[in-house]
Amino acid sequence: MAPSARRAALRTSASPAEQEAEIVAAAEAEFTAVGVRRASLDEIARVARVSRSTLYRRFPGKEDLLVAVVRRMSLQLTRDLHEATRGLGPREAVVEAFVLATREVRGSTLAKRLLVDEPEMLELVVGSADPDPGPSLIDTVGTLIAGTLRRAGATMPDDDLRVAADLVFRVLVSVSRRASAAVDIDDEPAIRAMATTFLAPMVH
Repeated sequence: MAPSARRAALRTSASPAEQEAEIVAAAEAEFTAVGVRRASLDEIARVARVSRSTLYRRFPGKEDLLVAVVRRMSLQLTRDLHEATRGLGPREAVVEAFVLATREVRGSTLAKRLLVDEPEMLELVVGSADPDPGPSLIDTVGTLIAGTLRRAGATMPDDDLRVAADLVFRVLVSVSRRASAAVDIDDEPAIRAMATTFLAPMVH
């Protein structure tokens, strides 16, 4: 069998978990290359080497794929946050978390697409487009940030810490989505100064 044929062959011996991981990786590549709206499910299935019916069994629609991709990105962010905030106090941790997150957005074509080019797709995973969406991106990332700050020594009540984490994420989305004369996401010293002045005081 020619190499190209081998690459195109369906991964019939793969476990469901392996198939799912391949599908999510293929979806992330396709969303990054052409955006979510223009993404081809046929192309995702081809790259993942699964049938279209298998793809639909795992992920009934594009929105489900997008949620899975964002969750995969969140897992990487979790690892990065743990490393960036190791040994810091809660206020220093919120600054480093915010700076890291803006850096990740600047370096991610997919994040930029979702925040700038296709914000309506981001709404699907943020949750505001659905009155009963289950765990939303705000819930997921907010919980992640709150946990990071708690490990850094935050002593404020859980409900207050969760609100602060939610606000950090919402500010990140706003700053990333639209440039302003006051805040430039590409100016890391300015981002750090803003986080130090306005976000850090929320946390104790």
